[in-house]
Amino acid sequence: MSWRIVLVSAAMTIFTSCTSAGGERWVELVTPSPDPGSVDRIIGTVHHLDVEGGLFVIRDAAGTQYHPTNLPEAFRHEGMAVEADARRRDDMMSIGMAGPTIELVRVRHRSGEVASVPGLWSTSWRLEELAGGAVIDGAQATLAFLEQGQVVGNGSCNQFHGGATIAENRIAFGPLATTRMFCGEEVMRQENDYLGALREAERFEVREPFLYIYAAGRPHPLRFIRAEE
Repeated sequence: MSWRIVLVSAAMTIFTSCTSAGGERWVELVTPSPDPGSVDRIIGTVHHLDVEGGLFVIRDAAGTQYHPTNLPEAFRHEGMAVEADARRRDDMMSIGMAGPTIELVRVRHRSGEVASVPGLWSTSWRLEELAGGAVIDGAQATLAFLEQGQVVGNGSCNQFHGGATIAENRIAFGPLATTRMFCGEEVMRQENDYLGALREAERFEVREPFLYIYAAGRPHPLRFIRAEE
């Protein structure tokens, strides 16, 4: 009898380690779909979209956005890293065209892990939209991510440099130091607005060839286009 107890104990240990490896325990979901079709694994982060009253999506490392029909309340948190097994529901239309509709079979929080997002280090960008409007001709603002933790760029008139911190889809800049040239009031207003938005940055999104940086309290993101190498 004792050897059976040992085997059962070992089996329970293996099961526990498998369910907890790489993240927290799986939350199994009861799905109404009778379709026994294939189940795909999705790893990404949860994001809230302000469309049609608001909805949550899961965005993977490649930038593909999925609209889950049954995301549990406990997982509806901006920027949460998750892993899920899901079925495509091509028979259902996504609200606000948020992306492919999926039905989650199970989901878990990837605790202590940083979701894979498109890397920004060693990339360069040119500002195309500031506060929802175009930048001034001849006053081009730029942003370049150097080695880990350092950025440089042109504010519209002055050169700037400083630090940057990136974790998941979160981003923060500062302190930023600039040169002290004067290029006219209109250009300086643009530069102050641009650098102010960078200092207030909270999160980013890459949708090639564009980079979007969202700043606190601003209704429109900064929109950059990837600069020519």
